[in-house]
Amino acid sequence: MENEREKLIYLAKLGCQAGRYDDVMKSMRKVCELDIELSEEERDLLTTGYKNVMEAKRVSLRVISSIEKMEDSKGNDQNVKLIKGQQEMVKYEFFNVCNDILSLIDSHLIPSTTTNVESIVLFNRVKGDYFRYMAEFGSDAERKENADNSLDAYKVAMEMAENSLVPTNMVRLGLALNFSIFNYEIHKSIESACKLVKKAYDEAITELDGLDKNICEESMYIIEMLKFNLSTWTSGDGNGNKTDG
Repeated sequence: MENEREKLIYLAKLGCQAGRYDDVMKSMRKVCELDIELSEEERDLLTTGYKNVMEAKRVSLRVISSIEKMEDSKGNDQNVKLIKGQQEMVKYEFFNVCNDILSLIDSHLIPSTTTNVESIVLFNRVKGDYFRYMAEFGSDAERKENADNSLDAYKVAMEMAENSLVPTNMVRLGLALNFSIFNYEIHKSIESACKLVKKAYDEAITELDGLDKNICEESMYIIEMLKFNLSTWTSGDGNGNKTDG
C-alpha cells in the first residue's frame, strides 16, 4: 500500500506542477480510497486539486449566466436556448466534482481519521465550502438544501475548532473566514458575518506574540483577509470579498 500511496502522491505533485488539476484530483481520489489518514501535505494536494477543477467550472457558470441574461434582454431566444444547453452541461460537471469530494469525505476521509482533530475540522470545513458552492446554483429547493447542509458542516467544524485548536491555527482561521463568507453571501446576514470575523480576528491577534516566525506569517495572511472583509462589509461594499475557499 505504501508504494501505491507514494506513487499516487508523486503523480499528484507532478500534476500540480504542470497545472493539470484533473490529474491531481484523480490521483488524490485514489489515495483517499486507500482509507488511510492523510498527512498535511496530502490534505493540501487533495484540496488544491478539487478546488482548481471546481473553480474553473464555477467561473464558467457565472460567465455563462451573465451572457444568458444579456442575450435574454436583447430578445435573442435562439441564443438563450443554446446557452441553456451549455449551462446544463457545465452545471452537471460542476455538481459531479462537488459531490465527488463530499462523498470521499463522508465515506473515506472522516472514518479513516482517528487521531488528528485538525484534519476532522478541515474536512468538515471543506464539506461546508462545497455545499456553499452548490448553493450558488440550482433551484430554490436545491439552494436551501445545500445551504442547510453547508451550515451544519460549518457548525460542526467550528465547535471542534474552538474546543481543540488555538485561535492562530491556520485551519481554524480559514474556517472562520469561509464560514463568514457563507453568512454574508448565502444567508445574507452581514451582522453574523461581521461578528464571526471580528471574534476570530480579535482572538488570533492576542496570541500572535511568541509564535514561530513562519507560522506567524502564515496566520497573518488569513488574519489580514479577515480584517479586509470586516472593513469591506462594515463599509457597505461587499464586492471585494476575500476568501481562501
